Amino acid sequence: MARIIISYYWKSPDTYKGTHNFFDGLAKALQNNGNDVLIMNASQFNGYTSNTVNAPDIDKIILDKAKEFNPELIIAFNHRIPQCILDNFKDIPTVIYDGDELNYFCDLDYIKENIKRYTVFSIVKDWEKDYLDFGFDKKQIHYMPAATAITAKNIPQDKNISFIGSIHYAKPKLIKMIKKGEYNDKFSGIIQEYLNSDNKYDYEKLSRKYLGETYDESELTLTDLYPIFNFRIITLINLIDLGLHLRGPQWNKLTEICPQLVACWNKDIVYTLDENEDFYNSSKISLAPIHPQARGVGFPWRVFDVMASNACLVCEQSSDLKELTKNYLDIPTFNTPWEARDICKELLKDNKARKEIVTASQKYVNENARWEHRFKEMENILDIKLLNSTEKGRLINLSEDEDFAQTCNDYRKKAFKNRLSFRNKIRYKIWNHFNKVLKKKRIIK
Repeated sequence: MARIIISYYWKSPDTYKGTHNFFDGLAKALQNNGNDVLIMNASQFNGYTSNTVNAPDIDKIILDKAKEFNPELIIAFNHRIPQCILDNFKDIPTVIYDGDELNYFCDLDYIKENIKRYTVFSIVKDWEKDYLDFGFDKKQIHYMPAATAITAKNIPQDKNISFIGSIHYAKPKLIKMIKKGEYNDKFSGIIQEYLNSDNKYDYEKLSRKYLGETYDESELTLTDLYPIFNFRIITLINLIDLGLHLRGPQWNKLTEICPQLVACWNKDIVYTLDENEDFYNSSKISLAPIHPQARGVGFPWRVFDVMASNACLVCEQSSDLKELTKNYLDIPTFNTPWEARDICKELLKDNKARKEIVTASQKYVNENARWEHRFKEMENILDIKLLNSTEKGRLINLSEDEDFAQTCNDYRKKAFKNRLSFRNKIRYKIWNHFNKVLKKKRIIK
């Protein structure tokens, strides 16, 4: 049995409701295998850009709870974990489990300064090169695909096609360039070649081909360019008439631009493990468009969630997924929004083919993509016992601790009042300024 801290960052309208599906599944699987788990969502007390907790009272509670727990292993997703834990448990094995590429990690400077303390579990094979370039040793990096705790349930399938996810926004630099219009013919060229090319995932090479010196002069990065190669919204729009059911935060922000797509959105939150399980099992098809950062290789952790359920997975191209599942099934994959539409249309007509894919998907997950399969690999890498079927461990959710919840609530109220106070001061200054101007010009007395 091991004592494990799991820390992640997941911001949503329902952040304070419970543990997010993916992390809840991992924590419960560890608990069921005899481990004690302390889990925390850093978005409840931290900003996105730093691990430092700026509220001393909250920071103290976190550290006290961690010291009382006395961890033997730390798993920090995308390196999002309170700095006080990193500082006070320097000799404890620390895993960075990625969910996004290195550029999205928190406090990269700290990682570089303390790089020898970490083990990296990566969900994408090709990201190894990025870690090596950053300074990690090859022995520190391990390919560790995600896993799932979702199970199949025989419930009515009242949704033809489903998708849970969020909107991906363009970066300010790219927005400014496109609005200016000076380079739009070049951006259009990039997009057209991308959609019509088989070898299209070297985004930088493709961008340099069309933008030339402008690429360097504008200091564009791959992160800036990702929205150019992201066709998530267009893919979903192409599925509206086939019976699309959309969930996730912030889709209502598209109402003025595309009310037809937002009409497919249900505002009810799908956040916890049980909510995700019911949503997928009630879907005939569930879609998995992939973020450009995966570069046609990786795939999202939601893929195994869908495969474990009674929904039929339709996924954007991923060479990692194809390699992993090659002895089990040929997963329907698409490269363009219109290919996704054609695949979904055919599968909705062919119940037999759809169910064959579902059966093969479930077989693959049950034999290869349960958390117990990952724990065996982790044991060998970390030399820590994680599998123990004879007893059940404890699961402690920091957000459910009364002292912690009350302190966070007080802090949020205080911060909200401070923001209101600051806004009122600004409003007063603006009003006072215009008052003086108007009096000076004798418009008012």
